[in-house]
Amino acid sequence: MFYEFNRVLPLLLSPEADVLLKKEIKDRGLIQVNSEIGAKRIIAEFRKRFDAVSLDFWKWYEQLSEKGQRAALFYCILKCYRLIFDFHVNLTMRRWNSTDHSLSKNDVMMEYYQIASQDQFVDSWSEKTRGKITSAYLTILRQAGILDANGQLQPLLLDPQDYRYYIINGEDWYLDACLLLPYEKENIIKALS
Repeated sequence: MFYEFNRVLPLLLSPEADVLLKKEIKDRGLIQVNSEIGAKRIIAEFRKRFDAVSLDFWKWYEQLSEKGQRAALFYCILKCYRLIFDFHVNLTMRRWNSTDHSLSKNDVMMEYYQIASQDQFVDSWSEKTRGKITSAYLTILRQAGILDANGQLQPLLLDPQDYRYYIINGEDWYLDACLLLPYEKENIIKALS
């Protein structure tokens, strides 16, 4: 929900965020969903993502290109949702570092079952929820630019300036999450020096 999030971001940044978000849930002018319950759920998720990083991040975010913003939202999602982080580190990054650069829903489901075997709460989710989560993860990767339409992984290549926040704030692990090769990371760091 990249575009919806960007429309709601000014409300989240406002000193009157709580009042404005309650109004948005009632009126649904920015997120355009049919029900108030759906709007409440979406706003709650947006708030989690917003709160996962500092206010400085959002000031920087506003200056980025669309591609940089998509990458930045992916970073927020990784910071916010442990299961998505685990999928990414344990499955996607591992796949990228192997000879098989494809990723399918079945691959994500297999990783889900691996995590569920060690986490009773995750294991308790219904089959429908499991399917939604795995589909959502693949959608997130596609929207971030890490998974193409053919199910092939690709590095998230941005302008070096679009990586500045991560490097300056000691979050250079994110360059690995973007599937960058060591020499690409080194070139970005040099360009920002």
